Parts: sequence; C-alpha cells; structure tokens
Amino acid sequence: MSDNSCTRCGARLEPDERFCRSCGAPRDNVRRQTPRPRQNAQRFFTPATVGLLIGVILFVAAALMFALNRPDPTPVITLPDSHDEAGVPLPEVERIALDQAEKRYDAGTAIFVDVRDQSAYEAAHIPNAISMPLGEITTRYQELPQDVEIITYCT
Repeated sequence: MSDNSCTRCGARLEPDERFCRSCGAPRDNVRRQTPRPRQNAQRFFTPATVGLLIGVILFVAAALMFALNRPDPTPVITLPDSHDEAGVPLPEVERIALDQAEKRYDAGTAIFVDVRDQSAYEAAHIPNAISMPLGEITTRYQELPQDVEIITYCT
C-alpha cells in the first residue's frame, strides 16, 4: 500500500482526491500510512534500564550518606620536631635499651603500649602489647594501669 490509500479497498489515492476512484468511499475513510517502527529497534527506557538507573541512584545516595555520616577521624597529636646531635627524634623522651625493656616486662613491672595505628598493630606487635594509637592516648590513658611502668613503642 502507498502513503495514501482507501481503508475500504486499499486503492491508492492522490493527495487532492476527496473520494476513492475504485470504490467511491469518502476521503475521511482514507488512512495515511505511517512507516512502522523496525521490529528490532531497541528502546532506551526498557524495564531493565530503568531498574539499572534506579539501582545506580540508590547506590550513589547510600555512598553519600555513608560518607557524610562518618565520625570525625581521631585527632592527631603533633609533637615538636626536635632532634639531638645524633639525629634521634624527641631527645626529651627517656629511652631504654631493648634488653632492659624485656627484663622489666618479664618481671611484671612494665607493660608495652603500641602507639601505631590499628592496621600496623594488626600486622605485627609485641605479644600482649596494648594497642593505643597516638591520637587516642589523651582520651584513653585512664585505661592503663597506674602501678607499672608504661613502655611505648612505634616501630
């Protein structure tokens, strides 16, 4: 069938004709054929793409809510950057030899406190050492026993 055809007999009609030449049907029974969409053409807004779009939006919203509701990170204590003549940092902090620290620990007169972050502590630490990252010492020092020497370490 052509672009203009009679709905009753299907005959081709000229654009200016008011009646079908074959069957005499009035022009209002004439339908204009529009090209059919291709059968294999895909639509963008299929149920799958709409579901995927909603899923992405929900994921982004959840990620934003998580990022915005995270607690403030533990404050970091900054110590003055001082060194002695040999280049040892913080010379005002008393240091003890490793064998002395071990003797005091074995005697039960000292404990070890690991002041590195949690991931470093989990990777490796002195057995029975207490994990207390440097940034938490000012808020958690009450947890430490008062009757023993406290030996901190960070490496």
